[in-house]
Amino acid sequence: MKKLIGMLLLLALPAATLWAQAKTRRLPGIINHPSLNLFDPYISHDGNALLFISDNGEDGALTLSYTSRENDWTEPVTIPKNINHRLVYLRGFGLNADGKKLFYTSTKSPVVGGYDIMVSELKGTTWAEPQNLMLPVNTKSNEGCPSISADETTLYFMRCEKMDQSKADGCKLFYSKKINGQWGEPVELPANINTGNSQTPRIMADGETLIFSSNKMASSKGGMDLYLTRLVNGKWSDPVPMDFVNTEKDDQFVSVAALGRYLLKEAPGPRKNSEIVEFLIPQELRPKGMMKVEGKITDAANAPTAAYIDITDLDQNKRVYSGRPLADGSYQVYLREGSHYELSIDPEQSNITYFTKRFDLTTDKTPQKEKVNVTLKQPAAGDELVLDAVTFKPNSSEFEASSMTALKKLTRLVKANPSLKFEIQVMLKGYQQDTVKSDPDLTEMIIDSVATQVTATDSLGQLYQKEVMIARTTYHNDRTPLEAQQITDYLIAQGADAGKLTMFVNAIPAAPEEPKKLTVKAVARAK
Repeated sequence: MKKLIGMLLLLALPAATLWAQAKTRRLPGIINHPSLNLFDPYISHDGNALLFISDNGEDGALTLSYTSRENDWTEPVTIPKNINHRLVYLRGFGLNADGKKLFYTSTKSPVVGGYDIMVSELKGTTWAEPQNLMLPVNTKSNEGCPSISADETTLYFMRCEKMDQSKADGCKLFYSKKINGQWGEPVELPANINTGNSQTPRIMADGETLIFSSNKMASSKGGMDLYLTRLVNGKWSDPVPMDFVNTEKDDQFVSVAALGRYLLKEAPGPRKNSEIVEFLIPQELRPKGMMKVEGKITDAANAPTAAYIDITDLDQNKRVYSGRPLADGSYQVYLREGSHYELSIDPEQSNITYFTKRFDLTTDKTPQKEKVNVTLKQPAAGDELVLDAVTFKPNSSEFEASSMTALKKLTRLVKANPSLKFEIQVMLKGYQQDTVKSDPDLTEMIIDSVATQVTATDSLGQLYQKEVMIARTTYHNDRTPLEAQQITDYLIAQGADAGKLTMFVNAIPAAPEEPKKLTVKAVARAK
């Protein structure tokens, strides 16, 4: 019996070893061509643009290529020669979140020092003339391998003692913050990261996970290895090796899209050529997942309109993004999993509608993308404004503190449109009632007087029936009248005309297994 168990264990070993290996996915044939060698993939945070190097040039010369997708990847195109020339540090490139800005490393004049960081923007199908980031990012030294955060406010890069077209040495990692549109003085990362030759920083979409390479760490497998560090409470953690992809050769140029599950890296293909492969990242090394929120902001005529965009982390009571839409009205922001957020889009004029939407990213599954198109216009009779951001404390009709901003915006809109009335609607799906207070949510009471027959004894000892009134209490959770009144009272206290405010409330049971939902709206009505 012991021999049989031993044989079974031996048979199981290869399968267990195979299961422990990193899972991989090859990129499609439109990218991985069997006659080409591909290297150094850099994917945009939104996962829809990709840069890579291949030996597709004349006589097998290495060249930089770009591909993008809406659904499927398009045929890669060679980056033009105003960027893709012999004076670049060939592997020192990166993309912004949507793949429309290309950051790269070049010594082509004009430069501040040796190799400088440049940027070019994609205009339609044409890459614009590159711009030098200049001082203080670029110096008399060599700067390269830029990696920009998803919100484009922080740039990570390496500063090196030596650099040529194919290699660098004596490098340290830095970051620079953009303040009022200008890059600030770079800050050197701490000594647990900069150990003598740290290179190729890659900031993840979560803004707090950094991958880099080094050959000066004690845990090296050989050559340049990949390491991961996280920003925790303002401090970078000690780097850990990414051994699921590290080899005895140089491992440096990798990238990860916002979803955070797969790392892109070159690997040997079936014909011994080098291909771009996705490696499944072990759970403990994954960056936090990110959800992309994108859309367009337009006016009543469907034309782009000016607006202010803000994102607030409700759990931390902290604004995490503030910006404006592009000239075509489009916008995109990234939300990190693990918190509740409020998207707020506000017009420049007080009589124009605004928009708010809340996102719960604390659940097990973070969606990869959500499209939110918004129309900002002067309200007309019948228009509904969903007040997602007006919320109440649990088991109460009192406002949550986070509701105040939304209430102020509603007040502004009501007062700026005196030709309209506004109906405050509060509707509950999930009404419950019971004869006992069986749930903390049953905060309200209905007391009815009910006539009932009881048996009594008269003065002669005879039994008879008489009618008495008793009080019957019903507990329920319909706070909609109180909640609507709270909103109305707030508006009046802030100067809104009471004669132009009405209320509508409704409460119905929820379907089985359906969660309770409270909907709050302001509906414009004709006077």
